Amino acid sequence: MKSGWQLRPLLAPRSIAVVGASEAADSWAPEIERSLRHVGYTGALYPVNPKYDTVWGIPCVPSIDALPRNLDLVVFVVPAHVVVGMIDGCAAHGVRSVMVVSSGFAEAGDESRALQERLRDSALGHHLPVLGPNVEGFVNYVDRVAPYGTTPPADPVAGSISVISQSGTVAWTMNQMASDRGVGLRIILGVGNEAVLGLGDLFSWAADDPHTEVVTSYVETMRDVPGIGRGLDALRSAGKPVLICAPQGRSDAALRAIVAHTGALAGNTGLRDAWLKGHGVVLVDDPVTMFEAAVLLAHHRKLRTDGIAGAFQSGGACTLFAEAAGGAGLTLPAFATPTKRALRRALPSFASQNNPLDVTGQAAVETDMFVDALSALASDPAIGLVAFDAFPPRLPGETPWADPVLSTVMDLQRSSGVAFASVSMSPLAYETEAKAFTRKWGALPFLQGHRAAAGAIRALVDAQRARGPARREVPPHANRGRALRILRGRSGPLDETTGARILELYGVRRPKEALVRTPAQAAEAARTIRSAVAVKAVAPELPHKAKLGGVRIDVRGPDAVAAAADAVLVAARRAGARAPKALVQEMITGAEVLVGAVVDERFGACVTIRPGGALAEAGAAEFVAAPLGPAAARAYVLAHAAACGLDEAEHDLGAVAAAVAQIARAAHDLRDRLVSLEANPLVVRARGAVAVDALAEARAPE
Repeated sequence: MKSGWQLRPLLAPRSIAVVGASEAADSWAPEIERSLRHVGYTGALYPVNPKYDTVWGIPCVPSIDALPRNLDLVVFVVPAHVVVGMIDGCAAHGVRSVMVVSSGFAEAGDESRALQERLRDSALGHHLPVLGPNVEGFVNYVDRVAPYGTTPPADPVAGSISVISQSGTVAWTMNQMASDRGVGLRIILGVGNEAVLGLGDLFSWAADDPHTEVVTSYVETMRDVPGIGRGLDALRSAGKPVLICAPQGRSDAALRAIVAHTGALAGNTGLRDAWLKGHGVVLVDDPVTMFEAAVLLAHHRKLRTDGIAGAFQSGGACTLFAEAAGGAGLTLPAFATPTKRALRRALPSFASQNNPLDVTGQAAVETDMFVDALSALASDPAIGLVAFDAFPPRLPGETPWADPVLSTVMDLQRSSGVAFASVSMSPLAYETEAKAFTRKWGALPFLQGHRAAAGAIRALVDAQRARGPARREVPPHANRGRALRILRGRSGPLDETTGARILELYGVRRPKEALVRTPAQAAEAARTIRSAVAVKAVAPELPHKAKLGGVRIDVRGPDAVAAAADAVLVAARRAGARAPKALVQEMITGAEVLVGAVVDERFGACVTIRPGGALAEAGAAEFVAAPLGPAAARAYVLAHAAACGLDEAEHDLGAVAAAVAQIARAAHDLRDRLVSLEANPLVVRARGAVAVDALAEARAPE
């Protein structure tokens, strides 16, 4: 997709023409005019329709040629085939940008998809930016422009949150929540079918836009992965957090028959999500959480520590917030001894000192008590954010009880570095008084709903970890060429020894072993290894040989090894292997994990760590984009160690992290020739980690 678009004429137009303008109730055009007037648009507006002399009380012109030249934006609300026929005319007349509200393009079937291709080709040929088709439009709050074909916001407020969505309904929902709460937005925009301009182009615009501080998006289809990547990297470089709600679905990887356990684990949207996180995205579960997270991130970007404290006016609120925080994976540390002493002085004797803290219902009356408790929490070194309940007034003329509390909170934020957020248990309607109250205390975020607020705080923690420059390209490993020679001409599952050679080239350890053809050779190999051995059938037709009787473990003595080799070779031939061999391998014991990488044709290589052996496919897996540096690999392993049965006191997590980084790098280096690569199990000991089984699947060369 072309880059380098100049989007000011599209997103902040000073002149707009609406082709297909009318006052008909079944047309989008009247809604567009109404939205423009509602937000206070003061630029030129030209209705275009040969059927009318006037529309909306404005002289109506019959065609594009009758308009002034060099208009900023032409909006089409006419049938799809008419739009396509007029793009060349727009370019010839100097039109700077186009928005196509009309449907009947790619979403309507093959014939209509051809219309969209014609639209795209014509626009690209003229380097004419086109938003849509099949798009509702946008509301630019800062510049007060809203060519928007649906109900406009009741109370438009300019702010710093940009909503760029593949779903017009999600954008509309974010719009309404912001209006209802008095929250300022920079822009809301749906991208429609993305015939010309896509998410990536709008992300790049937001990265350069001085009014945008936070970007939110709803993503269903990754139509232009490289373009989205460029836009996300630009936002990351600009220090602007990106929140994305991306529903679960079936990824491209799931549509292929992948042999490896890792491929089966990736059979949802794991690879897409890992790719997005690798580009600095913070994923959220739903639009409500996304909105609360945007509100929070518009106020706070950095926490001094990840510890969260709650201070609420009832035990029920404390319990519900604690549950929500636990579900979001937040840390609620116990209070330090000096904090407890300060709380004993501040609160009634019957108040507990647990986290979340029940400040009792008296806090709204005895505000000094509430202030002293919050001051104590802000002094606790384990606390980075305090969630508390201080609600806006509900009735006309009501005196806000929370003013002295919020005044102290503002001082505490400045002096201690602790972030504060007001959190209500459930959504509250904001009338005039409430909106005025939140504007007065505009440096504080007001969040609604414990679960959505906990998700928002989780997003803040994740956004903080995602900060920094975009990932740099890692140079290929010195052994990449040798690995590519191994893969030359191969396609489909590889036998274990071939997969193991790739792992070894990238530094992953293997046990002592020997590949043999006969039972007698197996017995001789066991004498050389001098320990109990595993005997395995090796053939590319047997990626999962244990299930077919192709593995014998803890075999001792030459005669037993020879018998085991004979048995696995017979089992292999019975299972369809044409020329099986036997692998005699030193028995290694320890904790077993799976470390595996899978390569998606669009999202590249991703790696995961899981419990190994029979538990490999139990439950969900979290993937991370490859390649990984040493620090990132260690952080990833530490985060998943407990779930994999690993303990830093007993197991060499440094060796595990090295294996994760090595397998990730191999998959990234060989991404054009590998489908998957895994060690299962990787046996982890007090010192070292050894891949006792290897599985790789080659991709057919293009």
